[in-house]
Amino acid sequence: MHIGYDFAVLVGTFMATCAVVDYRTRKIPNWLTVSAALAGIGYSALAPDGIGLAWSLAGLATGFSLLLLPWLLGGGGMGDVKMLAALGAWLGPLGILIAFGLGSVLAAMGMMLVLTASMLRDGFSRTRRRYVAAGGGAASAAVPPARRQRVLPFAVPMAVSTFLFLGWLLVRAA
Repeated sequence: MHIGYDFAVLVGTFMATCAVVDYRTRKIPNWLTVSAALAGIGYSALAPDGIGLAWSLAGLATGFSLLLLPWLLGGGGMGDVKMLAALGAWLGPLGILIAFGLGSVLAAMGMMLVLTASMLRDGFSRTRRRYVAAGGGAASAAVPPARRQRVLPFAVPMAVSTFLFLGWLLVRAA
């Protein structure tokens, strides 16, 4: 996959916007994901260095499917699913798999940091009660609703992984 700086700026801007909006509101709105998916399909089909319409649609389907099952099971939001679909329209199926894999590793590392900081601050037993309850355990009624939300919005590590992937592509193309 050969990319230009215009491609990197467009994709980077989309992911940075997703990260900021998701961090502030814990939601990724449809206007952002749908417009980015359509722009990705259009760019891929029409730009000289685009990946092509079929490859873009395959990336959209791949991105959509990555978090669909977790969403159906109640883990995560539909905004994350649509964000990955839109990103897949830009990166294609292989690119979205690489970005998602790296983003998942970064998200796991981020959650480990959050849990470690919480244990250092509050102690192990209090932290355990809070996170077990947030997962829907028997003590969930004792946890205020604000504590049940995700601590680390998934768009943040996905944006970082996308920046790293785009940077790698740009360096490789130079």
